[in-house]
Parts: sequence; structure tokens; C-alpha cells
Amino acid sequence: MQKKRLSIANRAGKQSRTRKRKRRWTMAAINTVKYGIIGVGMMGREHLINLYHLRSQNVAVVCIADPHLPSQQLALQLAQSFNWSLQVFSGHQELLDSGLCDVVVVSSPNMTHYQILMDIINHPKPHHVLVEKPLCTTVDDCKKVVDAARKRSDILVQVGLEYRYMPPVAKLIEIVEGGSLGQVKMVAIREHRFPFLVKVNDWNRFNANTGGTLVEKCCHFFDLMRLFAGANPVRVMASGAIDVNHKDEVYDGKENINLVMFICCYFTTSWNLHLFLKGVTDQFDMCQTLLTMHMLLSSFIMVLEGCLTFACLLKEVNTSKKFLLLVILGRGRLLFPRVLCGMVLEWPEEQVFKH
Repeated sequence: MQKKRLSIANRAGKQSRTRKRKRRWTMAAINTVKYGIIGVGMMGREHLINLYHLRSQNVAVVCIADPHLPSQQLALQLAQSFNWSLQVFSGHQELLDSGLCDVVVVSSPNMTHYQILMDIINHPKPHHVLVEKPLCTTVDDCKKVVDAARKRSDILVQVGLEYRYMPPVAKLIEIVEGGSLGQVKMVAIREHRFPFLVKVNDWNRFNANTGGTLVEKCCHFFDLMRLFAGANPVRVMASGAIDVNHKDEVYDGKENINLVMFICCYFTTSWNLHLFLKGVTDQFDMCQTLLTMHMLLSSFIMVLEGCLTFACLLKEVNTSKKFLLLVILGRGRLLFPRVLCGMVLEWPEEQVFKH
């Protein structure tokens, strides 16, 4: 009789534990934030990987949308390796109408962002949105999206400007905001790019698709400059061109006219020109053509600078003259290689803003 009572008690205990586990699983399913990804090319699959790493925070990708069949297949293979089952759609509207997800990641080509975002924002079911930069490819389209999003208080729309979260940049932002450097007077950014990434149908080779250099690439640096300066720019100047590389590229009968990764883009803001609200000077150079020559010339001038500095010390040159000499050499080290390499081109203003 006692054994029978113990058996019944054990059975009841097991049933109770099973019920509790099921309840936990049910609660986890209810609390899981379900993601859909629109555009599963290289960036879309990267988002899929990142979200998998956040699975312990109750997130899961449940559906994808992409008209490109090879991209669909690659995303499905990746999801299978994560033991995730995905519903696949060929268009974003089908994904939205399915009601499967709570959050949408938009990682489709730049020129598709506007229509996709407007369809998400205007959809009856609210979907929070993370859109890859740029928001859109034109200022007018950006304004329309922002205005529409402001009317939907039930959704969040965020642009993926992730450079600010890179550990070195995040640390620099922390230092600047901490005030130990004092007021920021100048921000200079230089990036040496690797070649074009291969995209579906080579869409990233053309300004008409990307929005142009200041949209496709420099949006990251505009974002960082605004963060460091703590203000918005009121005027921007830029110049650039394809100087050496990729001048003979042709895609589907069209010449490569996208300057995104093969230009030297220079923009500056200053108090005298009333370009930045707080009088901060910003400069960004993006260089790739003749990179080796650029580095050799910079190194040569740096060695010359060191030799002359040593000579100044030996001959006890007046401090003010020494300082002036070093300033001239320092600026020369920045300017001469770009001029000699043909990387700084002065264009008429109307051509600058046209291109």
C-alpha cells in the first residue's frame, strides 16, 4: 500500500513538472519576437546570423522575402543549419499580409527601400522596422517616409547606421561625450575601401540604384560627424571621380557610373562659412585609386619631416619657425600625395551636386 502511494505521488510529481515545462514553453512561444527579413542577399543573411546569436533573448526569424531564387536558397540553407524553419515569399507584400512577424528587417537594394517602407508603414498590422542604410536614395523620399512613420505611433522605424556601435568608435564617442577632450573643433575621417562587393545583378555599380556616394557610403560618416559635433551641418561640399580603376567596366551594356568606392570625397564645414551649427570643421576622405603610390608619398614626406625636425633641433632653430615648418610639412603630408595621385579634382559646383 505504501509503495502504491509512493508510485501515485511520483506520477503526480512528474505530471506537475511536465505541466510546468509546457507552460514555460508556451510562455516562451508567446514572448518570442518574430522577425521577417526582406532581401536576403549578403546583408540579409548577415542579419539572419546576428539574430540567431540573439536566440537566447527570445527572438527568431520566421519568414523571408526575396524575388531572387539563389538568395532564397542560400538563406534557407543557413536557417536549416540553425534548425529554424522559414516561410519563404517572393515579395514583401506577401510577407506583410501573412501576419507571421512582429519586426521586419529591410536589407534589399537601396532603390527599393522607399516603396517597401511605405508599404510596411501603411500596412494595417503594425510592424517595427530596422532598415539598412540608406533610408532612401533621395531627400524627398526620406521626408515622405519620416512623415508617414510619425503618424504611426504604434511602430518604431530605425535606420541601421552601425558604425557608431563599432567598439573603437563607441569608445571614442564615450571619450568625446565625457568632455575630457574639451570642445570638438575638427573631425577628420579617412577610409581606404576594398573593391566593390558582388551584388545581385550588379545593382551597386550605378548611382541610379545606390543614390550616389554621399548616400550609399558617406551616410555613415555624416552620422558620426553629427555625433561628434553635436550639431547638424548646414552646408556640404564634395568632389570626386573615378580616376584610374574600373573605368572600362560595362554591365548589361551600361558603363559603371557609380563613384561609391573609387573616389576621394572631401567635405568640410567651418564657422567662417557658417557650415556647421557649432563651428566644427569636418573632413572625410575616401580613397582607393593609386593607394600604393599615395602611401609611398606619405611615407616619404613623413621621413623628410622627421629629418628636418632633427636638423632643427641640432641647429637650435627658433621655436616659432620650427613650429611653422612642421605645420607646413604636416599639411603637405596630407595634401601632396592626393594632388600628385590625381585624387582631388575641382569640379564646378553644378557638376558636383549633379554627380
